[in-house]
Amino acid sequence: MEAASAFALGFGGTRQIRMGPTPRRVLAAILTLFVVAGLKAQQAAPPDPKFTAALQKGEAALKVRRWQDALEAFRDANGLMDKKSPAALYGVARAFHGLKAYKSEADSCREALKYVGGDQRFEAILRNQLGMSLYSQAEKNTDKAIKDAEAEFRSALALPQAPPITSYNLGLTLLKQNRDDEGKAALQSYMDLGLKTAETDLAGRMIENPRRGRETYAPDYSFTSMQGEFFSSKELVGKVVFIDFWGEWCGPCRAITPDLVKLYKKYKENPNFVMIGVSSDPREAEQKWKDYLAKNKMDWPQFLDLRREIINRFQVQGYPTGVVIDHEGIVLHAELGGGSAGVNVIEGAIKKGLKALEAK
Repeated sequence: MEAASAFALGFGGTRQIRMGPTPRRVLAAILTLFVVAGLKAQQAAPPDPKFTAALQKGEAALKVRRWQDALEAFRDANGLMDKKSPAALYGVARAFHGLKAYKSEADSCREALKYVGGDQRFEAILRNQLGMSLYSQAEKNTDKAIKDAEAEFRSALALPQAPPITSYNLGLTLLKQNRDDEGKAALQSYMDLGLKTAETDLAGRMIENPRRGRETYAPDYSFTSMQGEFFSSKELVGKVVFIDFWGEWCGPCRAITPDLVKLYKKYKENPNFVMIGVSSDPREAEQKWKDYLAKNKMDWPQFLDLRREIINRFQVQGYPTGVVIDHEGIVLHAELGGGSAGVNVIEGAIKKGLKALEAK
């Protein structure tokens, strides 16, 4: 389950991205620990080697996030078992999760539960996955889907050898419902396991500040700009920050350069506002990137993210992407592309953030 301080942007065109704490990071967390055991438990020595090959193909595709390929492979495997293989259906569910087809994911989990038999460990894995899919479908804290997700996580935890991450998932689900004491207790249960995971750190932060379970906090980041000035997310708390993820190589990025220059000129004297450019250009194009900045007078802090450190932290998957962060570190808006209209929407988010800050 992905906590509010880390988020992913999925792109399929120019559109506004709806963001929030969604159960996605857990996919990788449970994959290594449980999938092999689950497959063995459910499909020990399958009579058809084609079935094993299809499962392996699906797992390989999942590892490189080829969700559609994984879906087809797991469906093939399930077909070879009269469409009654919980292991294959579990793979189908995970592929749907990657595709953000959360309703289909839930349906696959429920179908797999029909055939899981007496394997309580694998049942717990499936119920955790089902809880993830339900959480992802919820639109509001009071949604029935949130309560159903909570029920599935609790059912999983009542079974032997439930995935450890289930306690984390339950904690985040409870915080989402403003049940902070219960949520912190569940998160503490996860921390008490002593696992060295990213979720352990996130759990500690949410225990300290339960709002992190309800709001989308930007990830921590730091960099030294091309101009030689050091910036960090911690030092920028108290300011409204606009981060432009772009590249000189990117046509749509170049197209909105004039609009961004106007935006910067409009707000650069505001002491509560910071605008940052994070470039995806390769090392061999560094001089070309610098020349473009100089030619277009892009004078705001610029950073060439050669190691993709900030890009990966924000999980940017398309360019240009604009992210507006408020004075508390909460993401107000994130959008891919959009041209001049997109810049106007970004400015609206900046105005909103500045207004809220000035009203303090």
